[in-house]
This record gives sequence, structure tokens and C-alpha cells, in this order.
Amino acid sequence: MVNIKNETLLAERSQRFYAFVIDSLFSLSISFLIPIIFSILSIDSNFLLALFSFFIVVSIQGYLLINTGQSIGKRLMKIRIVDAVTLTIPSVRKVFLIRYVLVWQIPNLLSLFIIQDEDLMLNSTSSFSSPENLISLVAFMVLAQSLLIFKNDRRCGHDLISGTIVEKV
Repeated sequence: MVNIKNETLLAERSQRFYAFVIDSLFSLSISFLIPIIFSILSIDSNFLLALFSFFIVVSIQGYLLINTGQSIGKRLMKIRIVDAVTLTIPSVRKVFLIRYVLVWQIPNLLSLFIIQDEDLMLNSTSSFSSPENLISLVAFMVLAQSLLIFKNDRRCGHDLISGTIVEKV
């Protein structure tokens, strides 16, 4: 287990939850705004718009996470991600690639591609290979790693994998 220095106050579970809700609302609002903006330009590809929205959210949140250790939600909740040993803003690999892309955005992107592939959904005969089951499995894994927050050290699976903690600012 990673030793956490006594110089930091861990973020409350409620702060982390509300930060997640705020970040989700941000993503959802981008997902609604982009189609409205591009409908003016007569671009009507839902998949392209969803992919563009995805990259906008990842770019904005990624920039903030890399430079401040905070997403929009974390900034509003006055918490940030720090390296569990050094208590500094984590490396790009830890804060962006492992915590954000691998654990949160790859499942979103995977869902986007699976849902887009309507032929795969219509022609799937095996219940074990159906897209719905794959999405359900990924959602379960994301939920399971999130529930680890109820341990005493308040670290989710993505915190443990990336060697980070979330502290009060």
C-alpha cells in the first residue's frame, strides 16, 4: 500500500461524487451543444458529432487535469488529484492516460463504436458476444472500481492503479 503523507487532507467522498456529477453534466452539455452548432452547417452524421464531442471533452478536461490535477468538477468542488507519494500534480501518464483515458474514456469510446455498429447489434446471435453484454461488462467494471472509494483510504481503483489520491485544495 502507498504511504500517504500526513500533510494532506483527503477529499470527502461527497466532494468526489459531486465533482463526477459536474463533469458528467459538462460532457452531456457538450454532447447537446455540438449537434446544435453543426446542424447550422448541415452536418448530419450522429457518429461524427458524437466523436467530435468526445474529443472536445477529452481535450478540455485533459488539459486541466495535466496542468492543475483538476477537472472542471474537481475545481468547483475544491479538490485535486495528486501523486500519493510526492503530493504533487501527477505525471501525464498517471493523471491523464491511466486515470482519465484508460478508466473513464476508453469505455465511453468503446460504447460509442459498439452502438454505432448497427449491423453488429442486429446480426449478433451469441449472448456472450453481443454488444449489450460487452457494454454491461465494461459498465460493471467501472462501477466496481468506483465502489472502492468506501475503503478507509478513499481510493478508487483508478487511484490505486495510477498511484494517486484526491485531496482538498
